[in-house]
Amino acid sequence: MKERSDRTAERLRNWLKALASIGSAVNQGVSVDELLTMVARTASELMGYDFSSVTVPDATGTVLQIRGSYGLSDEYIRDVNSLHPIRLRGTSLRSPSSQAFAMGIPIQIQDAGTDPSIGPWAPAALEQGYTSMIAIPLNAPSGTLGILNCFTRRAHHFDPDEVSLLAVLADQAAIAINTARLRADQTSTITKLNALNQTLEEQYELQRQVAEVHHRLTSLALSGGGLDDIGTALSELLSRAVVIRSGHETVMCGSSFGSDMLLEALIQEATQGVQHPVKAGTGLSNVMLSLADGSRASAVRAAVVVKEEVVAWMWTIGSVEEFTPLDLRAIEHAATVLALELLSARSAAEAAWHRAGEILKEILTARGPLPASLITQAARMGHDLSQPHALILSSGIPKNTTGLQERVAAAVDHRVEYTRPQPLLGFHQDFLVTLWPLGDSPVESVRPVAECLRLVLRDGGEGIESSLSVLTGPVSGLQGYLEAFSVARGADHLARLRGIGGRTLLVSDLGTAGLLLQVPDSSKVRSFCEEVLGPLRRHDSSRRTTLLQTLRALLRNDLDEGMTSVQLSLDADEIARDRRLIEKLLGSELTNVATLTHLATALELEDVLTALDKGTP
Repeated sequence: MKERSDRTAERLRNWLKALASIGSAVNQGVSVDELLTMVARTASELMGYDFSSVTVPDATGTVLQIRGSYGLSDEYIRDVNSLHPIRLRGTSLRSPSSQAFAMGIPIQIQDAGTDPSIGPWAPAALEQGYTSMIAIPLNAPSGTLGILNCFTRRAHHFDPDEVSLLAVLADQAAIAINTARLRADQTSTITKLNALNQTLEEQYELQRQVAEVHHRLTSLALSGGGLDDIGTALSELLSRAVVIRSGHETVMCGSSFGSDMLLEALIQEATQGVQHPVKAGTGLSNVMLSLADGSRASAVRAAVVVKEEVVAWMWTIGSVEEFTPLDLRAIEHAATVLALELLSARSAAEAAWHRAGEILKEILTARGPLPASLITQAARMGHDLSQPHALILSSGIPKNTTGLQERVAAAVDHRVEYTRPQPLLGFHQDFLVTLWPLGDSPVESVRPVAECLRLVLRDGGEGIESSLSVLTGPVSGLQGYLEAFSVARGADHLARLRGIGGRTLLVSDLGTAGLLLQVPDSSKVRSFCEEVLGPLRRHDSSRRTTLLQTLRALLRNDLDEGMTSVQLSLDADEIARDRRLIEKLLGSELTNVATLTHLATALELEDVLTALDKGTP
């Protein structure tokens, strides 16, 4: 009796020790699979079973899978888990494990070889070598968590005391599983919270750095920092060379961050203005630079946009993918500050252009001395009207003048030195009029400027031949600007009468007619023209004929009546008749050299007079 009592006490101590080990394992944070293997081993060691396993539902909750085992072969585990899974639903033949899981009570079989519930697992049971088994549910308040399966080689009946002990172990296992899962969930939650906290700290640090970048760049904008200052600040933030291109101005900043060859390629890319697709949503695009040694290097281009218009570009070394979030924010803020700077400059330029146009209009319409207030206003804008100037009159202004002011101003800024006095330009009477300071230089020296302005108008217009720039001067006195404008306008008209266009010319390029345009008193010229051409003009007026037109055509065609008839779309007999009438009215034949010379001179002078009349405001 005492010996039996001692065995019972020893067995109880072993059970308590085993349960304590399971609890300790949970506290140590072992994985669920390790915990289930410990439960299976404990059942076999304490009860003397040959094999044990613990099955739990898979992630879908449709089958039971072995997650912990003791004594079972890998082949048996693979057969149960993969080849013949223990299904919890969707089958008419339910295994002992699925029955125990569904009902929450122990299920045992005496002979696996004859019990029909073993079904498809019979071959695996035979190979594993067990005869009897029992399935104990791992019950918890939330439901059944899994099954503890115990196997014996010999036939065995699991008595009530045995089942009770296994139920205690199963309950402890269920508690341990729940605790382990809770601990795993807690660990996962803590990990996620730590990651979230780390993310928040990184975002806070990024926002702090972004705020510093914003403050630095905004301070530059408020203090009127130009492209150089903004580009230098961005270069220091990125630790990369930066090139900014706006209009004709190109700025290189941070040259210490790249090789000479790379910087040269970056400048060339910016100067050429090669178009590349912009990466959607970022305003950034990767471009490839061709280096002098034949190799290639990556660069990034960012657009600076004002009112959906790209007003400048920024380039830097590298690729978009290399940039950190702070780098991207720095580029974004730099583009915004540049846009504000350029918008401010554009507004100031528009105001200056408008005021310059008003001053120019007053200068070119004043009949008397220029008001002192006007001269003072011009001086405040950097113009000294008392100095010698060349007057450039450019015609062919396009119908669509959008952006024309900016292009004209950019062309002038590109050529003018940062010295006083500054040129004065604006639109007046369908012309672009420019007063260009000469200093000690001749008028001819301004021809490249006049040609540049003509090309600006041409590129914005519909036809290349419609653009024309006329250059005159020097204008040395305050009273000479109106006269110079009249002469230039007359020269423009005369040039168009002669079919001249698509070029830049001095008034003197028109020959004798150009010189006559500059004669102050044209009364004698008018008298000569009237004396020579008056009979024809009076006849045309009274008889509604076109003798002057026919005479011009005959002289252009060397008196060839056939060519003249084709040119005027008239019958050759009509041309011959008009010629005889012209010779009768003039009292001389057109073949007379003296007569021919007088007529040619008179017609040219008449063109000059017409141009003078057109040039007079």
